[in-house]
Amino acid sequence: MEQAAPKQRSPWLYVLLGCGGFAALTCLGVAIFFGVVVKKGSDMVAGVTDPEVREQNARKMLGELPEGYSVAMSMSVFGMVDTALLTDRPMLPDGGFEVGDHLFTYVRVMANEENKRTKAFFVSGEGDVNHLRSNGVNIDARDVIKRGNLTVDGRKVYYVAARGQFGTGPQANEDGLNASVLFDCQGDQLHVGVWSMRDPAPQKAAGELDLTGTVADESELAKFLKPMNPCGR
Repeated sequence: MEQAAPKQRSPWLYVLLGCGGFAALTCLGVAIFFGVVVKKGSDMVAGVTDPEVREQNARKMLGELPEGYSVAMSMSVFGMVDTALLTDRPMLPDGGFEVGDHLFTYVRVMANEENKRTKAFFVSGEGDVNHLRSNGVNIDARDVIKRGNLTVDGRKVYYVAARGQFGTGPQANEDGLNASVLFDCQGDQLHVGVWSMRDPAPQKAAGELDLTGTVADESELAKFLKPMNPCGR
């Protein structure tokens, strides 16, 4: 008795199975993507609301922290930008913070073409720092009072001291004196910090300011920066 020849499967079945597998992989990829986004979002919130996470993040970014400073905020934005805000006041019982006499803002920006212009501004005064404003760092070249470089424990930094605003967010409405610092790290990423204080004599012209003991005093700046080593992460 003759056996019936096996039925040939339609090629459309394999196409449909292939599409089904692709759809499943697509769904899995989307689920993983949104899971990562949710996790990153949760981590970012914790970097604002959880004191322990704030300090852990800041230490990962900076190494040791300057004595007498608290971490008001620290977060990583999808690995593209790291940022931390330190204040010289203790944190409030509810986890919030007050703007004290000094603030320090740190920003690490992933490698991009704009970083080269920013580094040139610190090193030679010829570059551009406009793109840092989108990352919360405001440096105005028109208000520069002093610039130079320091070697702190073998680590080189370039600084630019300028007048500007003091505070953060809507509270940034006081006259301030800011020392913006470029940590001279290897690679194309940008590591910048801004140490700020209230302007000690806003009524005086820039050339009449006594910078002794201020954020623009090299000895004070070196002492403040000594614990930090963002290049060593």
